Amino acid sequence: MNIKINAEKRNLGKRSDLTELRKEGLIPGIIYGAGQEGIKIAFNARNYTREYKKTIGEVAFFDINVDGKTYKTFIKEKQINPLTREIVHIDFLELHKGKSLTIEVPINFIGEAIGTKEGGVLEVIQRTVQVTCLPKDIPDEIRVDVSNLNIGDSIHFSDIDVSKDIETNFSDDTTIVSLGLPTIMEEPEEEEEEEVEGEEGAEVVEGEEGEEGDKATEEESSGKKSE
Repeated sequence: MNIKINAEKRNLGKRSDLTELRKEGLIPGIIYGAGQEGIKIAFNARNYTREYKKTIGEVAFFDINVDGKTYKTFIKEKQINPLTREIVHIDFLELHKGKSLTIEVPINFIGEAIGTKEGGVLEVIQRTVQVTCLPKDIPDEIRVDVSNLNIGDSIHFSDIDVSKDIETNFSDDTTIVSLGLPTIMEEPEEEEEEEVEGEEGAEVVEGEEGEEGDKATEEESSGKKSE
């Protein structure tokens, strides 16, 4: 999916300060590949977010207009504030006709597995696949039909129909999704309380005290005799 963005160059001066740009509702970014050092840009955050939400689950390309010239790009890296979840900075990479590129493509699962009706649980192992190909061959998504999965079944990368013009980071035996039994949490068995034989314990205690008492009595008796 293509998204059109109107951006402006970031010039020297106050507006080159990234914090000031964000306060003005702009997202700072840079386009690599357009020049040796790249083109530093800024664009409207609200407009970007609105358009980007339309591409969820698909590969997104960006036609960025800067000073009347359009650069066809895709996102190379996105920096997000871990606390506010706001976009801090975006690096774009320009597409060049006839030159291969590597990009992450989402894997979308369609259908309802047969085995789920018998209590099976769908376990997604891979959600994206890294592809290397020409820009014209980049798929918007990789679709995987899970309808025929029964409990114990799996779908491997070799089971997916992918164009021969695309190279990926997966081997044929890479598991994409499987259907297994739900995990049952076993309750720990209650340990039997050890029976405490109170009478025997009492006898031991009394015995100890008795020995001390006997010693004391013997000492007293010997004392009287010496007197």
